[in-house]
Amino acid sequence: MRAGLPTRVATWLLLLAWPARAALAHKGPPYPLLVDVLVGPYLAEVWTDPDIGTGTFYIILQPREGEEMLPPSAVRVAVAPLSGRLPEASYEGRPERVRKGARYVAEVQFDRGELWHVRVTIESPRGGGELEGEVEATPDGSIGPIGVLVYTLPFVLVAAVWVRAALVRRRMEREALSE
Repeated sequence: MRAGLPTRVATWLLLLAWPARAALAHKGPPYPLLVDVLVGPYLAEVWTDPDIGTGTFYIILQPREGEEMLPPSAVRVAVAPLSGRLPEASYEGRPERVRKGARYVAEVQFDRGELWHVRVTIESPRGGGELEGEVEATPDGSIGPIGVLVYTLPFVLVAAVWVRAALVRRRMEREALSE
């Protein structure tokens, strides 16, 4: 029975830790790439979450002061690695409903963690323009099954110490009763 208890405790700990894998995949919030830049008839902001795989860009547009908001006819995000190893790839921004102004979201493919040149194009009947910047594509925070083991290791060690202490206490109680 002694050999079975640690095995059962370890099994239960691993089963309880399994949902932690979903929590490890949480993505961080987007951060500003460009803020309050005048582009054509708009005051624009570009926020990004440049994860390797699928990165996300949020383009937020407000009308210039005293002007009426006219939705743009197109919003595109183009990216290319600064190393020049790939040609520029362009992605359409899809509009999202907002109360004020306009917001577009573009999902961009990054195949490697490195610096990327970003070009956001905004087209409108009243004019448009381009915004440019650089981002570094980063891992999305998910380190896979090995992460579950790494993050649960302290809990397994505490459980092992607790089980060992319980077994020692039980042995000492048996020895005290047998005397």
